[in-house]
Amino acid sequence: MMERKKIFSFLNKIGTLALIFLIFIGGYLLLAKATHLWPFDENYQIVVLEGGLIYFGHLKLFPRISLSEVYFLQNETDEKGNTYQRLVPISQGMILNQKSKMYLSPQKILWWADLPKESQILTAIKTYKTNTFLFPQNLTPQKNLTPQNLKKKNEQNQNR
Repeated sequence: MMERKKIFSFLNKIGTLALIFLIFIGGYLLLAKATHLWPFDENYQIVVLEGGLIYFGHLKLFPRISLSEVYFLQNETDEKGNTYQRLVPISQGMILNQKSKMYLSPQKILWWADLPKESQILTAIKTYKTNTFLFPQNLTPQKNLTPQNLKKKNEQNQNR
């Protein structure tokens, strides 16, 4: 009889600890999701995928890797033959709307980084969001914009 009470007491303690742990984890996850406490919410990121696809937006890692407010660079050539890159929201010309998310496969992401505050891309996004009639925003011509060159430039900026 005494052994049975000890076993139930032990199981009761383990159950209580497990319940407290689950409540703590659940509360943290709900709080993080509800208040967007992840460090990726504030800034825009550049995400480079396999195949050289480059996207800009708000990267979130929880509960699934996703990119919201997604933009990409589109190459255009003017009448004089000059090539420019135009920042285009992914929702333009597609079924998606501005609030849509792009879900990403972790295996397809080569690298990602925060966009610097002085970035031309960030300036173009802010201009688009405040003055949509100015969009598309033509950026200065950039030669050899490839994922490898972007990665080298990002590494150079981090070494400064």
